[in-house]
Amino acid sequence: MLKKIDKYILTETIVPLMTTLIISALLLLLEKMLSLFDFVINQGGPIDIVWRMLGNLMPQYLTLVLPLSVFFGVLLAIRKFALNSELDALLASGVSLNRLIQPSLYVAIVLLVVNIIVVGFVQPYSRYTFQGLVFDIRSGALGASIKAGEFTPLGNGLTLRIEESRDNGRELIDIFAQKESSSGRIQSISAEKGNFFISPDKRYMILRLYNGMLIDLDIAQSRPSIVNFDMHDLPLAVPNFATFRERGEEAREMTILELWNDRKSNDPDVIATLHSRLARALSILIVPFLAVPLGLVAKRSGRALGITVGVIILLVYHKILEFGQDFSAAGLISPWLVIWLPTLIFVLLTARLYYIGTYKVGGLPLRKIEIIYEIIMDSFHRIANRLRMTK
Repeated sequence: MLKKIDKYILTETIVPLMTTLIISALLLLLEKMLSLFDFVINQGGPIDIVWRMLGNLMPQYLTLVLPLSVFFGVLLAIRKFALNSELDALLASGVSLNRLIQPSLYVAIVLLVVNIIVVGFVQPYSRYTFQGLVFDIRSGALGASIKAGEFTPLGNGLTLRIEESRDNGRELIDIFAQKESSSGRIQSISAEKGNFFISPDKRYMILRLYNGMLIDLDIAQSRPSIVNFDMHDLPLAVPNFATFRERGEEAREMTILELWNDRKSNDPDVIATLHSRLARALSILIVPFLAVPLGLVAKRSGRALGITVGVIILLVYHKILEFGQDFSAAGLISPWLVIWLPTLIFVLLTARLYYIGTYKVGGLPLRKIEIIYEIIMDSFHRIANRLRMTK
């Protein structure tokens, strides 16, 4: 019987958990995608690099999305049981909330392992890769896309203008190029289309032009030379781009094992990052105990106050850990005070809410807040009705 109940609870928990995980991740990525597109376009980089950048940002967002997903999954399951009187039936049959939370704890333990892998190992590499992509875009190592309608200097006296570009700047349409040497020789070239490729020895970038005209003006000659061509190669020197730094120069790019091995260096950044990651990873085990009492709701009211309160608590805790890590990394304050003290407060607050929901008569931790909310809303309604009557 209990196995069927556990399976039912798991089903009702995992569905909203996965839904919240997917929606939250997409919303965060969509918000970041706009700024990344703007950055890449302004830097003249290839547009398709945005998707690689978003993929490397995903592990950064999972530190917030995973706890929120667990919270919503457990809370919505308990809330549904409470509103449908299923919770009353289970409690009356002798199944306590301590027993009902066990399937949610199994889910939290699995996600704890996932969180440790993401925060401890995947996130440092993805952060380093993301910073490397930003560096490459700014340095031009990924290949600048030629902007349509603008004169683009390419070095060695060469200027290029196009009307249209396709395939992320690799195919150019309606091209005008002019190259001027130090001796005063000017070559003007127009072509219907062209594209870039690297020479076999990787010393030159070749701009191959099709169906065009080349006008060669030499001050030593009385008249310019005009040549029509089907194909013409214009070599460009490949720039010597700077290379990105090695991973690990920043503590946030170090894995949790590297941080643990380097903890004796007394580097405040290393110590703060290590403490922050441990606190974030372990705190996911506390989330089900927060979600259960906040999911308890009186059937006659059906208010979703617990969702609002829980989200605020998790967001505030997340931001406090961020600020705590920054202050501790600067050597201003001990991580025990700005990381573990807030974690202890979070645990004690959760324990208090869970105790009220599990062992107190009535079992509604937010009932007093709901009463105050109802009084305030009733007062607003009365004032609004009086104002309507006086008109």
